[in-house]
This record gives sequence, structure tokens and C-alpha cells, in this order.
Amino acid sequence: MVDEALLEISKLKPPTIQFCGPISTGGFGNVTDNLEYLYSVIQASTERGLSVFNQVSYEERLDHILKDHHEYDYPLLDFFYNPILTSGKISGLVFLPLWNTSVGSKWEHDIGQSLHLPIHYLESMLISEVETFYKTLV
Repeated sequence: MVDEALLEISKLKPPTIQFCGPISTGGFGNVTDNLEYLYSVIQASTERGLSVFNQVSYEERLDHILKDHHEYDYPLLDFFYNPILTSGKISGLVFLPLWNTSVGSKWEHDIGQSLHLPIHYLESMLISEVETFYKTLV
């Protein structure tokens, strides 16, 4: 599945960004609302011509793989997100509001900092803020 995601990313026109925000912990308090918000931001950015890795399309399959794992999904971070972030194919990370309430987003933040990836903290719901950051990556 990681190879599939990396292939998908390699087909995107650089620079490619990844949104980071709550999914299974923090945020709005439930997976459905967190995923809906994440997807809406990805969709709005894509519609404006930004290259965005859409990790939401992998979430259901990842949940199925980890269905018997009853603790936090650190295997998901190590198995799926670590190879993506360390691949060099992600040009920058955009952290959604409430990112710091999420275990996974904090992990992504630490990895992003260690890789010296450009990081933007989305303070509002405005996609124009993402576009401004994206232009700095070109």
C-alpha cells in the first residue's frame, strides 16, 4: 500500500504538500468529522490546482489492516506515513487547526521537523492561506 501511495505522489506535479491533522485522536472528537474536514481541505486545495497527497483514500484500508490493533496506531505511522515523509516526495506539510490535539499529527510534526520540511500552520479555514504557503515551495 505504501508503494501505491508513493506511486500516486510521484504522478503529482511538484511541489506536493500533505495536510496533517487529527484523524483517530483529538480534533472534533470523532474519526468521521475529522476525516470529513481533512478531505474537504484536500479537495478545496486540489480544485485550486495545488498538488496534494490525498491520504484519506487510504484510511479505510489501513483501518482494516490494523483492525485487531487495540492501542494507538503507531504501526500505521511507521508502516505508512514514515516511508512517505522520508521519501523526499513531500515538499511541505500543512498542519490543520487542532493538529496538536492529535497523537499522529504530533508525530508527523516531529518527523517533518527532523527532515527540515517546510511547515505551515493553518490558523483559519481559508484555502488562500494554503495557496500562499504553496507558492513558497515552487
